[in-house]
Amino acid sequence: MTVMWDVQERNCAVCGRVFIPKAPHAKYCSEACRREHDLRRVKEARRKGAKPKLDRVDRYLAGSGAVHDEIMAMRREVAMRY
Repeated sequence: MTVMWDVQERNCAVCGRVFIPKAPHAKYCSEACRREHDLRRVKEARRKGAKPKLDRVDRYLAGSGAVHDEIMAMRREVAMRY
């Protein structure tokens, strides 16, 4: 089954280039195409007057904001106790 997955080709969602994905759910041929898609999504959201919908991964990797501050405070508290 993995052999069949390895040889599947896909078209990039941004530029249309044919590529062999390194991940099962890859949509973009390169990091540049992924950033281009994100940029287009943000511009479209601004044009509509709404905030862009963030992916779960984007929120998980975010290093700022209330959630990040709360997690860091909890880590400091635990570090002080032990």
